[in-house]
Amino acid sequence: MDSTHYNPRPCLTKDCEQPALTGAEKCWDHLTDQKGFVDGLNPAQLADTWLVGIDASGRDWSGANLENARLSGANLSGTNLSGSTCTRCFLDGANLTGSNFSGAEMEFAVLGQADMSNADFSNANMIRSNLVGTKGHGTNLDGAKLYYSRPGCADFTGATFRGAEITRTIFRRAILRDTDMTGAEGQANFDRADMEGVKQ
Repeated sequence: MDSTHYNPRPCLTKDCEQPALTGAEKCWDHLTDQKGFVDGLNPAQLADTWLVGIDASGRDWSGANLENARLSGANLSGTNLSGSTCTRCFLDGANLTGSNFSGAEMEFAVLGQADMSNADFSNANMIRSNLVGTKGHGTNLDGAKLYYSRPGCADFTGATFRGAEITRTIFRRAILRDTDMTGAEGQANFDRADMEGVKQ
């Protein structure tokens, strides 16, 4: 049986304590053909998968189904995930720089400590998502639904939230210098946030 998010199987490499990737017998670090593994993935069928640490940078995964998938620490830099389903997907610690998640379904997604700088999350549904400690320099969050999301201690310097839904969004201790929140709707929690240069 394949290793999955909720039932990970151990990597077969001796003394390795990491789970194997879904569809493989080893973890990412011990795969001999990493590119071939990623080439063989079907983006439409990645729900519930264990894909921790993979490098899928620059891929076209638009419309992908990553619901409940685990991609902690993955490299998705420059990857097109527009219109994808990432509900409850784990992207913590991932490299999401320059990626495209526009219009993605990301309710309850976990992006803590991820780097989403210069990425496009416009019109994404990020309700109740975990954004604690993320880095989002210049990130486009225009029109995103951020109700009850948690970007506490995140650094969104120069990001845009134009027309975003920020009701009950918890920006506690976040760095929001020079962000553009023109037309953002709702009452957010800005407790001890750095609001220098914010445009509202």
